[in-house]
Amino acid sequence: MQSSDSFIVEGKLALPYQYFAGRTGSRFIISLRDQKTIMGVKCNTCNTVFTPPRSTCERCFADLTDNWVELKHTGTVTNFTVIRYEEPYQPVKPPYIMGLIRLDGADTPFAHIVKGVQVSQMKTGLRVKAVFAKKTTSTIMDIDHFMVDEKPKIEIGYTYDELEIGMSASFTKTISETDVYLFAGISGDFNPMHLNEEFAKMTPFGTRIAHGALPQCLIAPVLGMKLPGLGTVALEITTRFRAPTYFGDTITATAEIAEKLEKKRWVKLSLRWTNQKSELVAEGSALVIPPTPMS
Repeated sequence: MQSSDSFIVEGKLALPYQYFAGRTGSRFIISLRDQKTIMGVKCNTCNTVFTPPRSTCERCFADLTDNWVELKHTGTVTNFTVIRYEEPYQPVKPPYIMGLIRLDGADTPFAHIVKGVQVSQMKTGLRVKAVFAKKTTSTIMDIDHFMVDEKPKIEIGYTYDELEIGMSASFTKTISETDVYLFAGISGDFNPMHLNEEFAKMTPFGTRIAHGALPQCLIAPVLGMKLPGLGTVALEITTRFRAPTYFGDTITATAEIAEKLEKKRWVKLSLRWTNQKSELVAEGSALVIPPTPMS
């Protein structure tokens, strides 16, 4: 309960402040601003090189204020996070990558923005290079960002020469009611056998079943992502259905290398689809062109 001798004033309170980087930190910032050089400090006792620099070694407590070393502008991303939310103090609009970067010649990493790579392809170990800002601010942002200094390697699947007869791979998924309705919308097949339970009761199956092509599609992630894998071109897929797929069935699609066609360097695979009871739902074959080796 509010007492009679108090009152409330609506408004905002601004608290501007300034931060002093200190003697060691100031020299680091000035070097960025005036010479476009990245400096660190080296401990002569344990030989650790720190950047950003500090006045005392955190390991052996030695004084580092006079042991300056110039570091290269290149380094390696040791860790990273993706910033997806927006705050007023952020230097760039999200999403962006904030990486921990260990410069060549340094033993400790520091955080900065990484560009030149898609968020989905970002990973640790990438090589980066400092890009300095055109307009100085006397802050760490005098390094505008670190640019990826290498193209991310694309990992392809098995090439023709790497494939052997008998190699196999599988993909498993439980077919839900939502999957069936989404597939109907994508394919345009609104057969009531798949969507209307009352109608389906009059069919030989007695209940709704999934479209035959729905479990058949589960072979796509096998061929395209596992065997042969990324870069595969499917030329032909044949299927013979053996049993219906009911809502809630768990289907496993399996492909196995059956034949290698040396003349065209194509591959034939035998295909099988089974449910959670190990019953054969469908079988068939595929003819594919395996990925081409990348130079």
